[in-house]
Amino acid sequence: MAMVFLLRLIPDAKRVPRCPTMDKYAKAHPDWYRTTLTELLDALATNQLEPVIAQRVPLAEAAKAHELLERGGHTGKVVLTTDAYDNA
Repeated sequence: MAMVFLLRLIPDAKRVPRCPTMDKYAKAHPDWYRTTLTELLDALATNQLEPVIAQRVPLAEAAKAHELLERGGHTGKVVLTTDAYDNA
């Protein structure tokens, strides 16, 4: 159930890019891939995983987020938000 919810977050049913090696493995072992992906998404949905967030950037400042990504040197993800978070 959680997996279906999370997959619906992908806008316009666009595919999420993945590692080409993983695509080959997933095709060769679809049951393993399906089970593992389900476990991963369920763990994320139940807060068993804590993604490392380097910085939150308001959506209106998306250009700043791109600059941060291009510059590199950070640990974690740069996250666009719709809320007025203070930069972490």
